[in-house]
Amino acid sequence: MNKVKLIYNQTLMISTGILFAMGIRAVVIYFLKGEYMVNWQWYIPISIIIAGFLCALASLILYREDDNKKVNEYATKGIHFVLVCGIVSLCGYIFRWYTNLREYLFIALLYVIIYVCVWVYSIWMFKNDEKIINKAIDEIRDED
Repeated sequence: MNKVKLIYNQTLMISTGILFAMGIRAVVIYFLKGEYMVNWQWYIPISIIIAGFLCALASLILYREDDNKKVNEYATKGIHFVLVCGIVSLCGYIFRWYTNLREYLFIALLYVIIYVCVWVYSIWMFKNDEKIINKAIDEIRDED
């Protein structure tokens, strides 16, 4: 999968996940506080897209061009997790997705859920692309 396709797909997945998470947050607030009106500022939709794009850009550290370098795969994934968490936390602070510690912890929990979902979907996409490529190679071999 090329990098542009990766960034595009992950931006869409992450933005959708954030939007879904903010909807869940509104439902939780409704049941906890009885507030049934969601008041979003005018910049919330673009903030979701910006956060999704920045998180997708951070995914580029996972895809090295030079496989000869000895880099610990688990350390790279850990750095990626922390980096994306920092991006989400900073975007949440700047765009006021949370105002206190309780709301931040809820955003952090939703971040972990979204992170796992995007990770699973990305792996599925890679395997699907791999199957398509292998099928095309097999068809070329059969013709020869």
